[in-house]
Amino acid sequence: MNPEIASLPNRDYWRSRPRAPAPGTPLGSLDQIANYDAREFVFGKGRSAFSMFVVRRDQAVWGYLNICPHVSLPLNFREGEFMNETKDRIRCTMHYAEFRIEDGYCIAGAAEKCFLEPVPVVNRDGFLFIGGDEAR
Repeated sequence: MNPEIASLPNRDYWRSRPRAPAPGTPLGSLDQIANYDAREFVFGKGRSAFSMFVVRRDQAVWGYLNICPHVSLPLNFREGEFMNETKDRIRCTMHYAEFRIEDGYCIAGAAEKCFLEPVPVVNRDGFLFIGGDEAR
């Protein structure tokens, strides 16, 4: 394994999580996410709820499980906050680990050299959906 990588993302891991939404599940309008920001989406309630977030850059979107690879806690310990101050990195608000938006790779902090677990999201004419194989 590459010494710059401690763990690789598992593109299908999200499907094994409790209450994982089915491919094709609508998430809502792209306009619900401020440009250069992120929004959480939760399916179910309680400890077994499925929590993910979507980051938006213009018309492009990236989805990830809301789990920090460092200690398996939600990234948004501070509710609604997923981004650093300059909005160019995803940040775990518990330990301040920072991740690249494009692939979820941690470049600084306690989860360094690890990846966030991706959730495929597609933008179809301004509406977001959980993706399937076509979103890879």
